[in-house]
Amino acid sequence: YIHHPGLADRLKAIVGSYYIAQQSGFDFKIIFHHPFKLEDYLNENKVKWIGKEEDVCYNLRAVRIIPYNGGGKIPVLNKRFHQYHTYNYIGYNILETNQIENHEVLWGDLFRQLFTPKEGLSENIQRIGLAEDSYWAIHLRFVNALEQFEGAEYNFLSKKQQLDLIERCRNAIKDILNNCQGKTIVVFSDSHRFLESIKDLPVVITSGEIGHISFVGNNCDVVMKTFEDFYLISRAEKVIRILSEEMYRTVFSYYAALAGRKKFEDVFV
Repeated sequence: YIHHPGLADRLKAIVGSYYIAQQSGFDFKIIFHHPFKLEDYLNENKVKWIGKEEDVCYNLRAVRIIPYNGGGKIPVLNKRFHQYHTYNYIGYNILETNQIENHEVLWGDLFRQLFTPKEGLSENIQRIGLAEDSYWAIHLRFVNALEQFEGAEYNFLSKKQQLDLIERCRNAIKDILNNCQGKTIVVFSDSHRFLESIKDLPVVITSGEIGHISFVGNNCDVVMKTFEDFYLISRAEKVIRILSEEMYRTVFSYYAALAGRKKFEDVFV
């Protein structure tokens, strides 16, 4: 049994599969029921993407399977077959790996063609009270550098190294605060410890249960928080990802920025 990757990698695979279907003139459907139902959090937008199990054909004469991994060439689908199925969710962006022109803008356009937030998700975002483009979003992903976050990952930083990393990241946020032109700064992270360490700074930290969607079972609070963070980052005027050698090179905030067509910047500490 292998855990799927996180939300951003799944969205990359979904958008890539949609592009394949679109290029070959096929309807596109998603059946996503584990570890949560995608349609519990996202609505259909311009595409009727919600699929049903009873619509899946298993006749081998009429169906082909695409072993999608996003790293190969974009396949051309044959209309002779009624359906193509893909069951793999691997984190390459097929638009980027095939060097499609303006692939970053295109990815965001395709994402928005598919999805809008569900009512509950949209209400939660509005309740937080951050108007679109009124703030900058800072994202840091430590995985297990500061505490245990993912069961399958390990990080053996000493206490001294952990404190040093926290201080470098705090200093980076202070520098951003000094140059943010009066914008509100909202910080997103997978580390409770780090978020506690910056509560003395004039930044906004949103509430909610932090976790990785592949390791929390059907914990709806964690899934909702993950989607809230993605959409809040996508609504920022500017998105900043803080990185270091000890930290995980997350693409969560990068793809949130693409989804919202927002400016994106890396800061290394």
